[in-house]
Amino acid sequence: MQQSVLDQSPTAGKGGHPEDHRTIAARKKRDAMRVRILHATMEVFAERKNLSASIEDVVKAADISRGTFYKHFASLEEAVLAVAHEATDRMTLDILPVYDVLTDPLQRISTGMRLFLARALSDRRWAGFVVRAELIPHESILLDYIYHDLRAGAAEAKLDFDNVTAAADSVMGATVEGMRTIMLARSKDPHAYISSVIRITLRGLGVSKENADVATAFSHSYLIAQTAGSVGYGLPSR
Repeated sequence: MQQSVLDQSPTAGKGGHPEDHRTIAARKKRDAMRVRILHATMEVFAERKNLSASIEDVVKAADISRGTFYKHFASLEEAVLAVAHEATDRMTLDILPVYDVLTDPLQRISTGMRLFLARALSDRRWAGFVVRAELIPHESILLDYIYHDLRAGAAEAKLDFDNVTAAADSVMGATVEGMRTIMLARSKDPHAYISSVIRITLRGLGVSKENADVATAFSHSYLIAQTAGSVGYGLPSR
């Protein structure tokens, strides 16, 4: 399994040659501090009250100096981007065993959206960061899969749109705004809300009402079956 950037701690030198123990110790120290800064960045941006977060907020949360921060990141934006890549890529990799076994584009889009929206329901801190930072990296594993599914759906005449970038923005926009609504508890029935977001998004991509209903219901029943007997992805057990 791929390591998280928040957990990586390499100990091999370039070319595979062993490193001196002092070099290894220094590398581990740098990695640990970078992880500390990234965790603090996520904590700061996950808080709704921090509407205008700054480097000062991050260094305070990490209990470090500004100088230490700048040894690892050139700016706050760079640190936020690093965490954004981690938050979305790690989530995408984690769901692949459930999501990537599917072959039907409508099932894949429906299931992928439901997994992210359900994660927002079960992990408000993670959702808070993604929504507050308003970041889905322009180059990410997640977007690669979205574009693949959209193009496959169009090729199979299951989706109908005239611009794949606009279609991807539609899927991502609905997902992120859906996460915001879930995080802010603006829906009395979040599970029904999640299904509505998916269904409406599919309809906007040219899917018929009947096929959108089928794909939406599939992702719901499929994920319940996948997570039977456990908390799983925040889905109801019934």
